[in-house]
Amino acid sequence: MNPVVRPRLAAGFTLIEMLIVVTILAILAGILVPILEDSVTQTADARRASDLRAMQAALESHYRVNGSYPDTGGVWQGDAANFGGFGYGPAGYVPGLVPTVMQSLPKDPSPDFPDGADGGYMYRSDGSNYKFVANLGPDSFPQGNPFFDPTRPNTAWQVSSPGGYNW
Repeated sequence: MNPVVRPRLAAGFTLIEMLIVVTILAILAGILVPILEDSVTQTADARRASDLRAMQAALESHYRVNGSYPDTGGVWQGDAANFGGFGYGPAGYVPGLVPTVMQSLPKDPSPDFPDGADGGYMYRSDGSNYKFVANLGPDSFPQGNPFFDPTRPNTAWQVSSPGGYNW
């Protein structure tokens, strides 16, 4: 009796199968990367909005207790080099808020700040009025943005007292 000879099956994937898998992965990456990038910018902008609201509340609280806003002599102070490179503690860019009103001053969520020359958070006050700005950080400027900055409409968000709105 002759034994039946069976052909050997090759182990592994064919070139066609590999190309199909690579094509499917490329399509998925093309779909997912923009979605993930968009969620990162939305998260950063949500953090900026939260920081602006927190600063507005802290500044109004300071005003109620002291009768004036923390005064910078009418000049901009910020965490960026061009605005003094102030920190986030008691000698930070908003004098007199830390530690009595806030634990520490907020830092823009962008990894570029405060290393950028002009970006990050900045504050200006003459004691009677104030303006707090997230400069060069926001990634979106939606219609009806409650943080609209008339001085920097496409580069910043702000909160301010009525007299500081146009600074």
